[in-house]
Amino acid sequence: MSKKNTAATIATIIVAVLAIATTLFLLYQTSQQQIQENQYNYVPSDEVNEEMNMNAVTLIKNNCEVFRIYLQYGLPHQAEPYNNVPEDGYYTVKSENYKTFSDIETLVNSTFVEKEAKRILTNINGDDVAVYAEETDDDGNKGIGLDAKMVDENGRFKAIAYDYTWSNAKFTLHPKSNTECDITVELNPAEETSSADTSSGSESGNTKKITANMLKVNGQWRLQKLVY
Repeated sequence: MSKKNTAATIATIIVAVLAIATTLFLLYQTSQQQIQENQYNYVPSDEVNEEMNMNAVTLIKNNCEVFRIYLQYGLPHQAEPYNNVPEDGYYTVKSENYKTFSDIETLVNSTFVEKEAKRILTNINGDDVAVYAEETDDDGNKGIGLDAKMVDENGRFKAIAYDYTWSNAKFTLHPKSNTECDITVELNPAEETSSADTSSGSESGNTKKITANMLKVNGQWRLQKLVY
């Protein structure tokens, strides 16, 4: 066989291999797309759909609140005299909405499954710091203590960096069964305003989509994980 014919044969083989690889890749992409689409083939009854919608609104709102008080802003706390660190390791929380630690527990436990609720209440940052704890004053009145480890040298809550806002967040339900539903939440960049230009529904390309999973456990809807 001549060198010219050999080169032509090799080129043909390479082209064939590339064609097969391209075909396999396209088949893979198509199959993955079909899997994504087939995930949400379930169509609930009108009654179940209404139940899911009502609970999703409440749970996503609560998820946002838990994120706000545990990771983003924290609850307002009382400074110590001369800006000292509290001797017992906890700053006293001063909040109109949360008077005792049980108020926070109620919010978390009514929003998340048991395992996730425990993680949030006791170790949300993975450093064995329970951000809040029950506090009792000298008169026996119960309140909320903020762990001093969550406060920086300037007396501010140690918030995580976060570039999105939950204001005007949009969410879509994707029922998977009568007892499970994914919720896709679309968040806008924090720097965007709520002007007519930004609320027109146009895609900015900077939005963030997150997915929450809602389960019905013992007759009650709960989120499987804190999402943000």
